[in-house]
Amino acid sequence: MQTIVAIKGVDDKLEVYFNEMASYPSLREDLIQKLQRNKNFFLNSDAKVVISGRNLSQAQRREIKRIFEMDYGISNVYYADEIKKMTETAVMYQAAPEAEPPQIPTGELELVSREYFDAKSIFIATTVRSGQRIECEGDIVVLGDVNPGAEIIAGGSIAVFGTLRGLAHAGAGGREDVCVAALYMKPKQLRLSGRVVMPEENRKDAAVGEIAQLVEGKVVFRPINRK
Repeated sequence: MQTIVAIKGVDDKLEVYFNEMASYPSLREDLIQKLQRNKNFFLNSDAKVVISGRNLSQAQRREIKRIFEMDYGISNVYYADEIKKMTETAVMYQAAPEAEPPQIPTGELELVSREYFDAKSIFIATTVRSGQRIECEGDIVVLGDVNPGAEIIAGGSIAVFGTLRGLAHAGAGGREDVCVAALYMKPKQLRLSGRVVMPEENRKDAAVGEIAQLVEGKVVFRPINRK
């Protein structure tokens, strides 16, 4: 049986090869499975990822990049046929955020989520239940609770008009000017631009209506009505 997706480490980068004869759905599924099996190794890795093999459409390329960025915090993802176009500044993007690499115009960014594929920012007018996962490259507003076992992943900020008990990841693409707000802040895990915290279930200083944001590189909680 032929390998669909092959991943190997070479020096300071990860080389990912897509079988040229495989369909895109099978490539995507096999990639997700391989990354998931070694999640602790890939999560928030600063390695450069270079993808080669099967030719992908622009939409498919962007979706693969969003899988690395949103699920694993890996932003240095390139395709072999694009390497020649990359400058040294682009390669060092993660170490020097002010130097942005070539990227698709904002208006063409696509959402990985199957339910909200083309959304920039979305409202969820119901509770997000265990096993459900909502992704958006912009902001996400939930008019309900986020139950344990549910995941909310946003490139921008997250607001929950209810109890946040699941996983919330704001700034999944690397932005730091983001926040997570909730009426009742009790997440299993909270991530802001790669920083991970797991608040205690019954924090003594918890308030009704809280916001979590980055202050000098640390995740800080404060009441929403306090600046």
